[in-house]
Amino acid sequence: MIGRIASGVVEKLTDSTTISDTEKELYLYGFFILISQILYFIITIIMGILLDIVSLSIVFYISFQFIRRYAGGIHASSELKCEIISTTSIFICLLCVKSSVMFNIQIPTLILTLFASIVIFILCPLDTPEKPLTKEELRYFRKISLIVLAIMLSIIIISIVIKLTIAYPICFSIILESVFLVAGKIKREHSNKNVE
Repeated sequence: MIGRIASGVVEKLTDSTTISDTEKELYLYGFFILISQILYFIITIIMGILLDIVSLSIVFYISFQFIRRYAGGIHASSELKCEIISTTSIFICLLCVKSSVMFNIQIPTLILTLFASIVIFILCPLDTPEKPLTKEELRYFRKISLIVLAIMLSIIIISIVIKLTIAYPICFSIILESVFLVAGKIKREHSNKNVE
């Protein structure tokens, strides 16, 4: 769906101008990313409204986008699978945030976040076979991933000390990213075995 929307936008924009296929692909990729981020942001807010945690859902979305952008992780084999996995993951995490706030499930959430942070520290960044990173890019993205992770953990600690509930959505964004990294690593190992 997002691909079709992005393609339609690019077609409208490029009807009156002559651009190369390479430029068209760049426009298509850029609009795909932009539209998908807007769409998932709207989906997150709608879910936040339904669960009565709008501000926490926004915190979740922003924190997840920051860590995901640099740490990487699994990418679905088709756009439909990506949409289903992304929407389901957001919903499950927001349910967990809501439950954690309602029942004050702080210790288990923090323990899971600690393990998830260790996973991110070990596996980040995870590129894809379709878009492998150079050694310099791997170093750069690892450094930024760890800085983002350290900032997120610091915010969690501060918010716990001053008793703010924003710790929960940040925790679950870290947990979700670790799940995507593990799934991406497993997928890559499986692909490598099939190639051999």
